[in-house]
Amino acid sequence: MIDSQTWIEITRDLASKDVDIAVAACEALHALADQDDVPRLLGLLADPDFFIREAAAWPLTELAGADALPQLLIAFQRGYDEGHDNDGFSTALLQIPALFPESKTQVAKLLDTAEGSQREHLIWLMDFY
Repeated sequence: MIDSQTWIEITRDLASKDVDIAVAACEALHALADQDDVPRLLGLLADPDFFIREAAAWPLTELAGADALPQLLIAFQRGYDEGHDNDGFSTALLQIPALFPESKTQVAKLLDTAEGSQREHLIWLMDFY
């Protein structure tokens, strides 16, 4: 688990206007986060800043896989709604079928009840299993 002080520093730096500082914070978050950080990473998906949401998506897809898909897809759609191309977020989501091929059944179950854009995103993701 990322200690409290480091977490504060990383999340502060993710919001930096200095691109180098923000990218370094993103890399630190990705490198240091572990299973115990999943709840805090899920919280970052609700951040108003697209970059912070995308930074959280990378470790979440690797640590939580399909278990985090409902929250990830909400943040993913929010990026589109705000006019972002979501390229980095899309690539992060593709880690789920790559790292957790056994999650195809779980994703298919989500697809059974999904509606609207969430359904469209799940159909897209299923193409990578």
